[in-house]
Amino acid sequence: MSKLSDAIRRVQRIDAAPMGFGAARATAKATMLVGVITPATGVKGAWDKGADLVIVDARTDTLSAADVKKAAEGNSQAPLGAWQSDPSRELAAELQKAGLDFLVLSADATPAETLLVEDLGFVLALPEEPEELFLRALEGLNLDGLLLNRVPSPLTVAGQLELNKISMLGRRPLVCEVPVSASKSDLECLRVAGCAMVLVPSADAVAAVKETVMSLPPPRRPRREERPVVSLPRQQAPVESDDDDDDDD
Repeated sequence: MSKLSDAIRRVQRIDAAPMGFGAARATAKATMLVGVITPATGVKGAWDKGADLVIVDARTDTLSAADVKKAAEGNSQAPLGAWQSDPSRELAAELQKAGLDFLVLSADATPAETLLVEDLGFVLALPEEPEELFLRALEGLNLDGLLLNRVPSPLTVAGQLELNKISMLGRRPLVCEVPVSASKSDLECLRVAGCAMVLVPSADAVAAVKETVMSLPPPRRPRREERPVVSLPRQQAPVESDDDDDDDD
């Protein structure tokens, strides 16, 4: 399991409220991860600003094992990702050994064999308008999340339904790029749609968005469906026959 997958599980877990008199109030915890997409030169600044994870933008370049080792310095426990345009299986394995936790991939450029690299997480960058069959076909892939690089703000009901559809059919946590001006309501709507991680445009935006995330109300527990109560018809007592009386006569 990748560090990213483990971090997503932690933020999506709904803790039970303490019970009983005098029970200690649970400490507020973040319910979404806040990360940054940045060139390799900006990784250290993103860690210093408190990013939960960093994605090295290498779409126009090739990331080396030395770059990954340098990027992971000082924060080896946090998820470190990279966005490569067409990483080969050999390169992905080399980067994983150097300390890379996950790769961001595009479906039309990444060799399928890259997904076979063990101990490496994968986030798929979705097309702008993913079709239903495309989303359903993701079930068989080893993915930790689905990246949406365009999220309307503020969300309309139609936009919310579209996000719900992607989350429901894709069956993976959503990763959404958001502006620094994303409001509390925007983030709460994204969380309801299944977004577990937001990506901000720069390291300077991390603190403000993390503060907004911490101000979100606790997520609601899903309602338990009431089980239908099956009522069996009462067995009627047999009707006594008058034949016995006739025989006695």
